[in-house]
Amino acid sequence: MIDGSIKISSRHWRLKEKALKLRSKGLSYNEILKMVPVAKSTISLWCRYVKLTAAQRKKLDNRKYNGLAGIKAIQNMFWSRRCEAFINGANLTNKLNDKKMRLIAGLMIYWAEGSKKSGGASIANSDPRIIKFMSQWFDEFFGIKPEQLKIYLHLHSGQEEDKIKLYWSKITGVPLKNFGKSFIKPEGSGYRKNILYNGTVRLTVRTKGSTYLLFKILGAINGFLSSTIDEPIIPENWMSKLPFADGSLV
Repeated sequence: MIDGSIKISSRHWRLKEKALKLRSKGLSYNEILKMVPVAKSTISLWCRYVKLTAAQRKKLDNRKYNGLAGIKAIQNMFWSRRCEAFINGANLTNKLNDKKMRLIAGLMIYWAEGSKKSGGASIANSDPRIIKFMSQWFDEFFGIKPEQLKIYLHLHSGQEEDKIKLYWSKITGVPLKNFGKSFIKPEGSGYRKNILYNGTVRLTVRTKGSTYLLFKILGAINGFLSSTIDEPIIPENWMSKLPFADGSLV
């Protein structure tokens, strides 16, 4: 046991002496690491008092600068490619701003974010662009005016409810009187900590025939999906009430 301890200690000092000698020659920690099989933090600890000449320090600094410059160049290259891809994507749609495209865009947003259960048409999101688009979409394609919409907010404790209501009212045109009771998430309730600055909005159609409107929207989504991928959706909990046993709509 004693012999083993001495052996380990001797190896330790041999490695340390080697690291110190290499560092005194001006090698970087990464270069020393290739020849001394210990942790980089250990090499840093051993060599922290080794004095380098001005020439050695300049050489290491230049190497570090060149390395960082190379990394920055690679980052810039990838960022340029991403920007190019973004512009190419924008070019795919900049000539498609017609009514049909807006209809399909709204249907896909509703398919992803909207309610498909009984209770009428509604959609929840925190992105003001989506909420603004959908409030206009309800009007353009289904004649649902902002006055026929209702908004419910999900906020965090400490947020200014009145100020946020005014913010969403200006975006959607929904009158303040059409805002329902907000849900305020209490502190320490286990909810996520990243607070959405203007909360989450549930935009709901509150007018006569809103359930039929929901079926109309779902029917339009099904019509689009059936004509493209032949995979229509089925309104939840209404399977037995659909016009056909297989759930298809016409």
